[in-house]
Amino acid sequence: MLLRSSFTRAGLMMGLVAICAMQPLDAAELEPSTISFKIGSRYNTEFYKDTMDQRTGWFQWRTQINYALGLAASPAGNFTLRGVAGTGGSYTSAWNKFASTTGQTVPDQVFNMRQIYLQDDYEGWRGQAGVIPPNGGDIPTLGYDSDGWVRGGRLIAPLGDGDFQLVTGAIDNLDDPNAFNGWEEWNYFGSKLVQPLPWWELKGALSYEYLADQNYVGAELGRAWELDEGMKLHGGLEALYNFTTPSWAWAAAARLKTSPVNVTLAYTYINPRFGLRGELSDDFFTLGHRLSVNFGGEAFIKDLKWFANTDIAEQLVRFRVGFTYSFGASEPGYLARFD
Repeated sequence: MLLRSSFTRAGLMMGLVAICAMQPLDAAELEPSTISFKIGSRYNTEFYKDTMDQRTGWFQWRTQINYALGLAASPAGNFTLRGVAGTGGSYTSAWNKFASTTGQTVPDQVFNMRQIYLQDDYEGWRGQAGVIPPNGGDIPTLGYDSDGWVRGGRLIAPLGDGDFQLVTGAIDNLDDPNAFNGWEEWNYFGSKLVQPLPWWELKGALSYEYLADQNYVGAELGRAWELDEGMKLHGGLEALYNFTTPSWAWAAAARLKTSPVNVTLAYTYINPRFGLRGELSDDFFTLGHRLSVNFGGEAFIKDLKWFANTDIAEQLVRFRVGFTYSFGASEPGYLARFD
């Protein structure tokens, strides 16, 4: 099996042009210089819904490295170099397959730099340039898969009690997650306005996106409830409309977080004519209707987490069970400071 590394093309660094601006760092975010590791293993199997005959069965493993290097604190902002390196052979998957229970051929064991970008935080603004994270959501359903990327730039500006975001570039090389691949032709533009609403502590968002010759508009509603000490419920509704090829995608999700177990229930519908945008959504399984029931929590060791997920679609059923373990270190500060 081939171990394929993407750390061989330094030319990308010349393309990391900072966009001055950024949203203030949340208290939960990593320190300016940090590195964190995530390792995991799972069994992933699919069945035909009508007969329950097994379609695929894979043992999989995952390794992911998230890093942030504080480069400079200056009057123009605080600059950090950030990125994600890890396993996974596609835009929507960070898992490598290493053994099959259905006799399928084991693919190459890949490890790539999936994201690498320069970030600048300046007085409530945020800018990113390079191979940057895609847009996500509070409860990922129709948001882009967090393991994906955009080759381009993002600007986030504070606006009222929320923010306004612009991002543009290319979403490309979907089956070759190598940040040092050559940049393909521009095919993506997105804008998103996020604001708290004056009713019932709701948070709302409106968006417009252009991707691969298709135009999409979207809306989101979400709310969080503190039910008890150590117990939080978060609910969300999302809808996307493709007005180039008229079709809908929508989702409803709820996540209950408690000390021993987290439970997420989500319903998603993506019209088969919806285009590439639907196939890049978080943890994409199949088009059409999908019901997901996910359980997870901490095991007996700190930072060791287990999960058991079920997805029921129109033609297929998927089960996934496994664990992940996270660890890391951080060091406040920057390589250089300028007054």
